[in-house]
Amino acid sequence: MVWARTKLVIEDSLIRPRDKIFFDYKGKNPHKFYEELPKLMATVFRIHSENIHEKKFSVTKGDPEKIKAEWEIVKDLDKFSYYIIYVSVDGQSSKGHGAARVTVEALLRTEYPQDTYWQRSLLYEILRMFWHKFFYTSKRHTYVDEGRGLITVFLDDIKSMTRV
Repeated sequence: MVWARTKLVIEDSLIRPRDKIFFDYKGKNPHKFYEELPKLMATVFRIHSENIHEKKFSVTKGDPEKIKAEWEIVKDLDKFSYYIIYVSVDGQSSKGHGAARVTVEALLRTEYPQDTYWQRSLLYEILRMFWHKFFYTSKRHTYVDEGRGLITVFLDDIKSMTRV
């Protein structure tokens, strides 16, 4: 991931035409999603567990017992591009039965830093646009295709979990 004060950011959704996909589950043990989703993320996206960041987690005890969790996955592809996937689960259960909603959002993000005077100059921008148009665009299309394939597998696995 590129860290910069200012940058040009290009994003492509990996689950077009929607921004997010929702899966609803009703049945036994809806809290299983909290336990199984991080394992599924690591397996499908072929990333180490340190690249799965749990952004939020809350459990409310009582009847019904509620659970909310959000994860962010960052998978670096090269110096400029990376996948960023947001997954959240919101569930509640009472006496082992309940409901859960899993939400998935996935993007390919390309960032060009513009920190230095050279990177902000007109000549640099012209050269960057030329390089991007003629050399990097095909690479980004490949990344989008690969990302959509990974997301399709991930969504299919979640779908199979909601049918059980």
